Amino acid sequence: MASDPHHRLMPLLPRLYAFARTMLGDQDAARDLVQEAATRALAARRVPEDAPAYRAWMFQIVRNAALDELRRRRLPPAEDHPPVDLWRFDEGCIAKITVEQGLATLPQPHREIISLIDIAGFSYGEAAEVLNVPVGTIMSRVARARSALLAAIEASSVRPLKSRHG
Repeated sequence: MASDPHHRLMPLLPRLYAFARTMLGDQDAARDLVQEAATRALAARRVPEDAPAYRAWMFQIVRNAALDELRRRRLPPAEDHPPVDLWRFDEGCIAKITVEQGLATLPQPHREIISLIDIAGFSYGEAAEVLNVPVGTIMSRVARARSALLAAIEASSVRPLKSRHG
């Protein structure tokens, strides 16, 4: 089934889900959205043949579906997170939580660009293609989004515990 362009879909699903979750702020809604995006892609008559174009196309489908969902809600993305018992986590988990909380405070365009570049691993050119903007715009958006994320993290009350061993 090598001629089927959708053989590339399964490996993309975890990254598509992470992107959707970042945009929507809700695990269940992200799962539903990725399922909807996959259904749309599988039903499409014209599918990009080369792998980078297919990847960008799938992220565009997820992005458009997420934006539609956010418009439907007419609310900012969900920011509530379940309470976490921080005492049982190591520094890596605390760092992950801190970044997730920082991302949740950012406006949707900042979360979107960080998701594409830093989480999904898109190049600036690929992200420009997904968002249909010039590469220079991507570069400035990334810089502003990263600065906003850093400020949110610095303002966070989540801090790693000092080691008892030094």
